[in-house]
Amino acid sequence: GAVVVDLSSLWAGPLCANVLGLGGARVIKVESTIRPDGARLGPPAFYDLLHAGHESVALDLRTPAGQQSLRDLLQRADVVIEASRPRALAAMGASFAAMHAAGWRGRWVSITGHGGEGDAAQRVAFGDDAAVAGGLVASDADGRVFCGDAIADPATGLLAATVVLQALADGVSGHFGVSLAGTA
Repeated sequence: GAVVVDLSSLWAGPLCANVLGLGGARVIKVESTIRPDGARLGPPAFYDLLHAGHESVALDLRTPAGQQSLRDLLQRADVVIEASRPRALAAMGASFAAMHAAGWRGRWVSITGHGGEGDAAQRVAFGDDAAVAGGLVASDADGRVFCGDAIADPATGLLAATVVLQALADGVSGHFGVSLAGTA
């Protein structure tokens, strides 16, 4: 019955939201009207699979009204899933720190490529390069090879869902960071 606001895109965050939805959570997918989820450019069946049964909200995050609507949604959430660079949400007053300062006490999971602090926080990652950065490679007669296609994405999505489910079960709130490279 938890309310989950999913601000993420592509694969890891939406998979986390999907698992929580399958577990009974009410999931609200939020997209920017000018920058929708990049997974919409891929096979529609994949996007539909990850977001089946979820509510969908499109907001113009360039406007004060859109930013206020986002903060209102976040304030009502038990769980927030996001995978943006730290400055993006901070600029709208919708970061974990801003929401916490406003009295919000839910569970916030940040999914990053290489971690949430230092220079690594600004680095974008995708499943294959994050897996290599995390050391998840194998070797064959031709040299180094990937262990699987974009394997860091689903592994990170499942780990993030596990972290959220454990926090909900334990009654713990706070900010939880999960990175693709760290998961790999």
